[in-house]
Amino acid sequence: MAPPTIAFRPRGHAKLLVCSLAGLVAGAVLLRVGRWVVGPWAPYAGLLAGAVLVLVGAIGYGVYWGRQPVGRPADASILAFWQGVLRYAVAFDLSLIGWQKIFKLQFFVPLGMLDLPFSSFSGEDLTWAYFGYSYPYRCTIGALQIGGALLLLFHRTRLLGVLTLLPVMVNILLVDYFYQLPVGVFMQALIHFICLLYLGGLDYERLITLFLRTPPHLPRLAIRRPLVRTLLRLSVVYGPLLLLSVHEFPDTYPQLTGKYAVRNVQLNGRALAAHSCQDSVLTTVYLDIDHDCVFEFNDTKRRLYGNYTYEASRRRLRVVWRRPTPRPDTLTATLSPAASGSLQATGHLGQQAVHFTLVKAP
Repeated sequence: MAPPTIAFRPRGHAKLLVCSLAGLVAGAVLLRVGRWVVGPWAPYAGLLAGAVLVLVGAIGYGVYWGRQPVGRPADASILAFWQGVLRYAVAFDLSLIGWQKIFKLQFFVPLGMLDLPFSSFSGEDLTWAYFGYSYPYRCTIGALQIGGALLLLFHRTRLLGVLTLLPVMVNILLVDYFYQLPVGVFMQALIHFICLLYLGGLDYERLITLFLRTPPHLPRLAIRRPLVRTLLRLSVVYGPLLLLSVHEFPDTYPQLTGKYAVRNVQLNGRALAAHSCQDSVLTTVYLDIDHDCVFEFNDTKRRLYGNYTYEASRRRLRVVWRRPTPRPDTLTATLSPAASGSLQATGHLGQQAVHFTLVKAP
């Protein structure tokens, strides 16, 4: 007996959607690959015009196709063509990105930049420096993108490819957005994500059956009361909150938190100043919200690390050092406001009288 035939009856909006997505991702891939391959010789405006023409042409065909009668014999092959274009374009671009990671063409930060202060990094530089630190991690993400792209091209493994790539793309989207990567990078990831959602939606019924309608095979706990079961399940949410509610959080002093430049340093009434990089004079103070502090002496290699407490009523700052060892004497100082929002610190470092001015850095 011959297998039953499946009637493909895409309606107008479905036809326009698949054509638009296929044109969008194909145009984006054309623009990206074109800039990478022939960018030095071809003007960007020409590449952009080619990408726009691909998108406009695909949308135009989608409008024309949508006006044709539903249920034509040719609809199945036309739908297969546009879905094939969409799958291949997404797979090609993701595979290219994966190989770029493996061959160290992504997550690359110049060595000279790595010696700059951490706070000077942009969100993009910070992201690339962090993810580029581990080459095995880079290869793992690249392999997932290449493997998932390959799975997209086979009918039997298309859904597995979507389920492999979606978590990767969600993570990339969140990083691109919250770390403020260039708009073009974010839009590229967004296009991939939307296309993967479309491909996953083609198997909507299979997914619903798999995740929601398939009866569970694991044994259940013998808890007869629904309320008890519900409370037990919700305990994973309210349980940690209850634990945190009894935790003793340290007092925070947001008015002190920040980086300070140190001016007018005096030790036992004698003024100190750094005339060269070799002079060990206090130049920078860091006060964190979790009571950590760092006092830097004209070089990042000359630092004292400690914990501070602050009595707001007495304006009293007290610092107990953790390292280096042997530990220096405890610092106690009174902070008083001065001109331009700076703070005057007057107190003692062990038996020595100290005085300095803290000027908060932006």
